[in-house]
Amino acid sequence: MARGGNKLKYQVEKSIKKINYIGISKKGLRDSGEQTGIHSTDQIKHALSVSQNFAKWAKQEGIKDLFQLKRAHYRDYIAYMQDTGVSNGHLINIETNLRILAKGMAKISQEKGQKPRDWVPKTRLIDSKSRKKPENRSYSSEQIKSFREKLSDNAKIGADLQQAFGLRLREAANTKVAHIREKEGKLYWVATQDKTAIHSAHGVTKASRPRESLCHPEFETRIHELIQGKSPNEYVSQIKYNSLKSAYNRSGIEGSHSFRHTYAREMLTKDLRIRGIEQSGRNMIQRMLENREKGYRRDRLVRREERPIYQAVNQVIDKIHAYLGHGKGRIDLCEVYMKGI
Repeated sequence: MARGGNKLKYQVEKSIKKINYIGISKKGLRDSGEQTGIHSTDQIKHALSVSQNFAKWAKQEGIKDLFQLKRAHYRDYIAYMQDTGVSNGHLINIETNLRILAKGMAKISQEKGQKPRDWVPKTRLIDSKSRKKPENRSYSSEQIKSFREKLSDNAKIGADLQQAFGLRLREAANTKVAHIREKEGKLYWVATQDKTAIHSAHGVTKASRPRESLCHPEFETRIHELIQGKSPNEYVSQIKYNSLKSAYNRSGIEGSHSFRHTYAREMLTKDLRIRGIEQSGRNMIQRMLENREKGYRRDRLVRREERPIYQAVNQVIDKIHAYLGHGKGRIDLCEVYMKGI
């Protein structure tokens, strides 16, 4: 570190950098028994922001070295932030990112052959149940129609890609014709792990994870129109991320992510309907989420004769999560994306 530099800031940056695993599969690390780290650029931004704010506070408290922190400092900082009036959701995020910082610091200590500093309590101070409950963020058909009328023809392409495949805004902006594949009469959005492939996930998906998303049946004709006559290397959307985001804002779209929520709910409903368990499936999902909210296993009070429906519902949920780029068994994300279908 340069003379006169901010030691705490330097230690934060070094610790966060130490667990920068962008491009490395989180699932792969877990499967091999290794610790996960930071797997997305957004997570790095959040971790750095929270950790640097913590470092500023620590410096004011007379702390000159992060590796001398104690649990009392952690508790005092959370209490300090509580006094500022921030929400419990914000406090939960602070705790999450301080734990990320501690993980990076621990790795530095281990590489030096030193015992990691134990400054983070094993139990969180803010109960995660106090976080504001997830709400249905999907758009109605009337809302989408209203937004779409205000979008330019080029911006409509991005919106249609998001609705068709449940893409994030950045993924839609970076979609090439090669990402759209037809298999067994159905369209899929496919991003491969191969960095050299035209339809690579690298720099496109979150953490560059490979993904395969089924096209929403109502958008198949539109997608065929968008890629017709174009070469595999061409981008489907003619405008890029920032311009697309600005166009959304001007049209009144408050969150592009809501298109993913809409896709998830509609695809979930369609799959349950195809299996002939739409209503019973809805009821089962509601019961599972109520169990989660109360801290029970998701299958609590599911009777033996209900097991086939329970298993079928979980298969559908996992399938939709896979389309969105999520892992299996994510009941937490089911609450976010599929609650109240």
